[in-house]
Amino acid sequence: MPSRRKSGKNAPILSHEFIITNHGDIVSCVCMLFMIGLMFQATTKVAAVFIAPQHNVTKTINGTEELPTTYTNGPKDFCTIFFYSMAWIVVHAIIQEYVWDKISRKLRLSKTKLTKFNDSGILLPFYFFFAAWGADIMIKEGFIPHVTKLWEGYPHNEMSFALKFYFILQISFWVHCFPELYFMRAKREEIFPKVQLYIEYLFFIWAAYMLNFTHITLCCLVVHYAVESINHAMRMLNISNKEDAAKNLFFVWTVLFALARFTIIALAVMTFWYGLPRLDNAGLHVNSGNFNSPPIRLTSMAGVVLMQAWLAWNFICYQIRVWREHSSNATPSKIKEVKKKTKKEADKKKKNDVVPEESEEAKENEKRNGSPRALTKPKKA
Repeated sequence: MPSRRKSGKNAPILSHEFIITNHGDIVSCVCMLFMIGLMFQATTKVAAVFIAPQHNVTKTINGTEELPTTYTNGPKDFCTIFFYSMAWIVVHAIIQEYVWDKISRKLRLSKTKLTKFNDSGILLPFYFFFAAWGADIMIKEGFIPHVTKLWEGYPHNEMSFALKFYFILQISFWVHCFPELYFMRAKREEIFPKVQLYIEYLFFIWAAYMLNFTHITLCCLVVHYAVESINHAMRMLNISNKEDAAKNLFFVWTVLFALARFTIIALAVMTFWYGLPRLDNAGLHVNSGNFNSPPIRLTSMAGVVLMQAWLAWNFICYQIRVWREHSSNATPSKIKEVKKKTKKEADKKKKNDVVPEESEEAKENEKRNGSPRALTKPKKA
């Protein structure tokens, strides 16, 4: 993604250049309209649908004491996802303009490296933030150390505010990535792999959200995001020519990547193969949000396992490519060292061959010219 530097000339209003250059300001103004709508009584209910999580459930004990409010999924979530997708566009523009653009200008990167740097630059804080926040939710919800809560009490159609908001922000982030391809002037050859990545995340997260598999999905996402944050930190350090720190992170990422794939597969098998089938309410009941049927369980488990296998395959291919690049870069230096050694040996041989010849020629010249050595020789009797 190229840097968005403002040119000296002002682009025509509503032109592509104007929208791309000022898209952060334009979208922030639209978000402010929804925020202002909360201040007026006539528009409060409409604005609240877009800003606050919907489908809340309030329960009481004996009609007096209220329990903590929980939330379910529903059609109003599309409005909330729409608003927070625009909010992510504003956050993306702020981080890009005030952080990564300034750093990339100092580094003076090429276009290819700049694209990779900006891609990792927006994903790194996202992965790190959601890995840390998800780990905090796991501790508060009691998933650690009680792993059985991943399937006990299913269907998990009632979520806490933090868990509901976590998934809303997850989905809205990957939705906002599609218009960002236009705002960041993505090239044609870059669009397909990025769209493929966004669709994969959206499909798995949205399916888990609608099928009420939020507990197992939260744990898998925390493990995956923690490892991916290390990966993108390594990429940014490598692009910034800090190879020593990148090598250390590369070793850590290599080990943690394998552990993450194993952990996610183990959690999926425990939940879908051992945990959910043992529940008394195993079956399909759409009205109550229960999707604990054998076809859905097996499909979900197979999807998770196949995705991890595909990531592992890409990881192996990446390791082989890195090893080949390292070996190709190492061979020229070895060849140069061998050439230097052969040159030194050849020079030594020449010196050893030339010095005796010169000494013999010098002796003959001395004899012919009547050198002192010849005069001082004793005469024969």
